[in-house]
Amino acid sequence: MEIVLVLAVVSVASMIYAQTIASSRRLDPIAEETAIAADATRVAIELIRAQPVGEILALFDGEPSNDPGGAGTAPGATFVVAGLAPTPGGAPVGRIEFPFLDGRLAEDLEDEMLGMPRDLSGDGVVDALDHRADWVVLPVRVRIEWIPRAVGTTTRDFEIYTMIPRL
Repeated sequence: MEIVLVLAVVSVASMIYAQTIASSRRLDPIAEETAIAADATRVAIELIRAQPVGEILALFDGEPSNDPGGAGTAPGATFVVAGLAPTPGGAPVGRIEFPFLDGRLAEDLEDEMLGMPRDLSGDGVVDALDHRADWVVLPVRVRIEWIPRAVGTTTRDFEIYTMIPRL
């Protein structure tokens, strides 16, 4: 009787262990892709911080006509991340976003995650002017959105927010 009881307990424990291993294997690709996204966002932020402060917007705003080295020479607002599948539209999975509203660097933009609205120019007033030339703090969002390999068509995303100071 004791042997049958021990075998039953061992069998149940083995089944639970097998289910745990199977579940963790299903999550491995998600963890791997999330790590790739986290690393890519960190690299993008370091690339932004490595640029001359006065050129950051022109280099990463997605408008090729104002690129410091001539039209189309800057990295732009999007980037490819090796190992992550783009969303159905086919756009690059990585995006660099600044608080733009109607083509202007806007203090009056409503974006809680970027801490907006916010006085970007340091003049003590949140207004509706374009602050491309006079910002002293620049909120930045780096966002990666992709289709996971293992899960199917549901998109996943990873975001990091930071502030760039103009010293």
